This record gives sequence, structure tokens and C-alpha cells, in this order.
Amino acid sequence: MNQFDNIPVRILLPVLSGVLLLLFSPGLSAQQEDIDKEVVVVRAFEPSVADAAKINLLPSLTDTISVTPVFSYSILPIPVASDFEVETITPARMSAEAVSRLYGSHIKLGIGSYMTPFAELSINNLRHNKFSGGMYLKHHSSQGRLQLDNNEKAFSQFGDNEMLFYGKRMGRRNVLSAQAGLQSNNFHFYGYDITLDTIPEKDDIRQRFITGNAGLSLNSSHPDSSHLNYDLSLDYNYFQDRLDVAEHGLNFRAGFNKFLRSQILGLDLGVDYFDNTLDPDHSNMILALSPWFNKADDEWEIFAGFHGFYDQSGDGGKLYFYPKASLQFSIIRNYVIPYIGLDGGLQVNNQKKVAFENRFILPGLTVRNTDRSMDLYGGVKGNFTRNIPFNFRMSYGVYNDMYFFVNDSTGLIGNQFDVVYDDIELLHFTAEVGANISDRFSLMARANLYDYGMKTQEHPWHKPTVDLNFSARYNIGNKILLNADVFYIGQRFARAHGVENDEAVELPGITDINLGLEYRYNRLLSGFLRLNNLTGNRYYRWNNYPVQGFTLMAGFTYSL
Repeated sequence: MNQFDNIPVRILLPVLSGVLLLLFSPGLSAQQEDIDKEVVVVRAFEPSVADAAKINLLPSLTDTISVTPVFSYSILPIPVASDFEVETITPARMSAEAVSRLYGSHIKLGIGSYMTPFAELSINNLRHNKFSGGMYLKHHSSQGRLQLDNNEKAFSQFGDNEMLFYGKRMGRRNVLSAQAGLQSNNFHFYGYDITLDTIPEKDDIRQRFITGNAGLSLNSSHPDSSHLNYDLSLDYNYFQDRLDVAEHGLNFRAGFNKFLRSQILGLDLGVDYFDNTLDPDHSNMILALSPWFNKADDEWEIFAGFHGFYDQSGDGGKLYFYPKASLQFSIIRNYVIPYIGLDGGLQVNNQKKVAFENRFILPGLTVRNTDRSMDLYGGVKGNFTRNIPFNFRMSYGVYNDMYFFVNDSTGLIGNQFDVVYDDIELLHFTAEVGANISDRFSLMARANLYDYGMKTQEHPWHKPTVDLNFSARYNIGNKILLNADVFYIGQRFARAHGVENDEAVELPGITDINLGLEYRYNRLLSGFLRLNNLTGNRYYRWNNYPVQGFTLMAGFTYSL
């Protein structure tokens, strides 16, 4: 038995057939021919299976039976009882603001050192949609005497009285106003030259000013800006001193402007006439004409025009022409606003104006008008913060016939003032800063620097080179009101009295500190206390004229 006896015939027969085929096949015989073939494999074999086609159908069922629902209902016609009741609602309406009560009148009374009484009465009508009017009365006097540097008591008493009546009629398109007043000022020329061996008598140095005025004005009040706006006024002024030297003054003003497209066009007219009874041939009439143009938007504003004046004095007349222009623009809106401008004009120096600037002038003194031929200015204004506004300004001006007060060299005791003239150049710096810290507390500071370029005079007599002003206001609960003011006027020079002795006299700087207190007991009654010149410095405002030292005044105010 051999080793193939256990192999099944069904397996052995196919194997033997294959072997015989290989042995007897001529192409496969190794003895007859060698195989010399080259096989190139392009890529590796990648088996893949073809996608099968699937049947994507869902079975569906068709229901051949349809059922329609049937509803059955009925309504019972019985109302449902309700206890709801409708109430009337008050219609909405605008309620009027509460109108605060007005006190149309008040009286103020006080008394102070140097035997100084003070009284003030104001009477006004209450609210009216067409008319307002009132009256104002005031008295302020002093019976005290001042000690001069020679230890003599000078007759420095004074008394000021004022009375004013006014009214206004408001119409739909204009407002008509009228006023009339009378004022008296009594005082003495007490500031004589103490180097002289003389003491003037009281009656010899007495002076009195009487001033009267009356005027009418008519102003447009159109609510529509497209209408022509106008402002007309006519005033009469009377001035007289103790020597019956009188001045009559008539002043007329007319201003017109109209908003045209995006700009405003305007025209101002003026007529001034003054007649001095001491010199009837020296009447003065000034005619003024000023057309102008203004255009502005949120970032800038421009103004352009000119002033024309005709000055008729005595037998001669002179024509003046001054350009007027200004430009301002915002670098930072409401915070930094630079500006620049050119201006000029004729300054009218009538007797009343000069007398109230320095009441110790010679009786009947007439002063030439001042020609402000050029005023070039520029600066920047705005706000450091919302509550701290500021304004810094510099100007260069040229003035012809500017007047300066000097002691009268022709008088015996030098207690009156005359004027001298000069053509000057003035460089002026101004700085002003405010602080509205709250509704109840505010501060303000202002400084001025002056540099005078004189032509003939040695100094700008009685003019300072610097002045400062500081003010503070504080309201404590609308019950206590405090205020403080500090003034400083720098060194000045005065021309000494006497024809041969005309050297300059130095007037020291002035420091004046004032305090005020008001206590409101209620809305009707309040009391006040004023402390003036706290340092007690008897400084000289005018040469030879010392002012009162420390003064105190107390009183009350009552609303009627």
C-alpha cells in the first residue's frame, strides 16, 4: 500500500490531468525554450466594487374609506348678567404752570458811618400782557468830613438824589417805551493844595449838578424774522451846574436790519446836538451813518461795514470815515473761538459825560471829541469747561485828541480840573475768566494792562497801567447771600498844581476790598450789611482828593 491509496479519486483525477497537460505542452517545456518576457506594472492594483442599483421606493397604502364628521350644537337665548358699570373718564388737558407771586414794589433803608443815610424806593405794576411801568426813587448822602494830609478836616459832604419814571406798551408788532427822570448831585471841591497857607470856606467850594432827561423809543417785535426790524429813539438831556452853566442835548437814533436769505443787512443812523449856554457859538452837532452786513453759521461769523461821521463844531466841520470788520470761527465748538476785528469811531465828549467821569472839573468845561482812528483787536474766547468761560483779548488803538485830567494851573488852590490833549497809541491786554461752580457759587476775575505811547505829554495823567478786579458770590440756601469784591488800580501820575511847578506827582496804587452780607428772613423782609474799604486805605482817586476810609452800612429791604 502506497501513500496515494487514501486520496479520493474525485480529487486525484483533476490533479493528474493538469500535470500531464503541463508536461506535454510544447510552449511550456523548459527543456525546449527559455521564457524571456518583460512585465511593466503601471500602478498598484486597486480593487473596486461597482455601485449597486437600488430600488428607492416607499410602500404606500391607499385608504378607500372616507368619513365626514358631523357636529350638532344649540344656542340658549338667555343673556348673561353682569355687574360692570361704565364710568366717565376726565379728558386729558394741559395744566397751567404755577404762577409765582410778584411783589411790585420794595423799599430799602440803611445807615452807615460818616453819617451816611441811604434810601431806595421802587414801585412797579404787576403782570400785564400789554403794559408795564413804574417809578424809582433814591437818596444817598454823607455828612462826614475827611481829614487831609495836613490834618485839616475838609468839607467833603455830598448828597445824591434820583427820580425816574418809566413805562412800556407792548403791541403785536412793536413796543413803545417812554421815560423821564430828574437827578441832583451836591458836593464840594474839598481837595485843595495843602502846601498853600489857606483853607477854603464851605460856600466857596460848593457845587451842584442838576440833570433832567426824557425819551421815547419804538422797537419792532415781529415774531417772523423775514420782516424789517427797526429800533427808533429820541432823547432830550439837560445838564446844569451851580453857576447856571447849562447844556441842552438832543439825541436821535435809528437802526434797521432785515434777514435776507442767509445774511442780515443793516443800517444805523444817529444825530447828536449839544448847546452850551456858556459858549453859545460853540454848539456841536454830530451826524452818523453806519451800514453793515452780517453772516454766520454754527462754526463762524463775519461782520463788515463802516462808520461815517460828520462833526460840526462852531463854524467848522470835519468828515470822518472808519472801516468796521470782524471775523470769528470755532476751532472747538463752544470751547475755543478765535476772533479778529478792526474798528474805529468818533467819541462824543459832551459836558454831562465828562462831568460824571470827574465831578471836580471846572464849571462849564467843554472838551473836544476824540477821534478813535483805528482799533485793531484780536483774541480767543470760549470755555475751559462747561462752567468756566474765558476771554483773552489784545488791541492796538490810535487816538487823536484824547483828553487827560490835570489840576487847573490857573486856579488859586488847585481843587478843580482842566483837561490837556494828546495823540496817543494804546496797547491794551485784557484777560477775563469766570467760574460758575454751581447755581449758588460763582467767581469772576478780570485783569487789564495798558501801555500808553504819548506824543507830547510826559505821562497819561491819572491813567493806570494795570487794574484788577475779583468778585465772588455765594448763596447759602436762598437764605444768606454773601459777596466779596477786590479792586486794584496800579500806579498813576498827576501833574502838580502851579504854573512853574509842573513836575509829575506819583499816586500810589489802590487796593479796595468790599464785603456784603444779606440775610433773607422771608420773601418780604431781609437785612443787609456792607463793609467797604476794609483796609482803611485813604487812597487818592484824583490828585488832592482822598476818599473815605473804612465804611460800614447796615439796613433792611421790605417788599410791598
